[in-house]
Amino acid sequence: MSGEAATESPEDLEYEEERSVPIEAPATPGEWDTLAGDWEGVYQGYYLGSARHAVLECARHLESSAAAGAPETAQWTLGLYYIGGYVIHSSPHSDSEDRVRAVMAGAGRAMEAISCGHAAHPCDDVPGDGDLEGLPAVLELLAHPEQDAEHAAALAEELAKGEASADDEWLRSWYGGRLTRDVWACPQNLAGLARAFPA
Repeated sequence: MSGEAATESPEDLEYEEERSVPIEAPATPGEWDTLAGDWEGVYQGYYLGSARHAVLECARHLESSAAAGAPETAQWTLGLYYIGGYVIHSSPHSDSEDRVRAVMAGAGRAMEAISCGHAAHPCDDVPGDGDLEGLPAVLELLAHPEQDAEHAAALAEELAKGEASADDEWLRSWYGGRLTRDVWACPQNLAGLARAFPA
């Protein structure tokens, strides 16, 4: 019937309530852990707030972080890669989808010009469905630089046993022996993930 108001979905109502409340950038490893937990809730479908708001706030932070060349650009890129599909597949919303894709593309362009010396990156092994189930572990790594030494020690111990070989699955995994801050936060890896994001 003409003139009848459109019915808003619960997601629309949640988004309207939350959209004026910014999600602040984490300042401590613990705050990054909390945010990563929220992102996992969005990805897994159990986030209690407006998932669309969480996605768009991640996009907002990525845009400003990439423009400033800030070190936390890696977390925001991985976060948006992880949860951005929500507004494309789980709860489609064309304006939000356009926004997320534009931010990802812009961040990718900003980072692809930065060269590196890595022979390979995790983005080279993105599966056809784009799913990277191990991203929570990567986000934890990036939030906790103090764990780098523990990982290096575990890798050295594995190699020192004399039983490990280059063919071992753990050593070849981007979430095992190749799980390093340097390669995951590499601008070329982030640019590759931005390119792999659903177009």
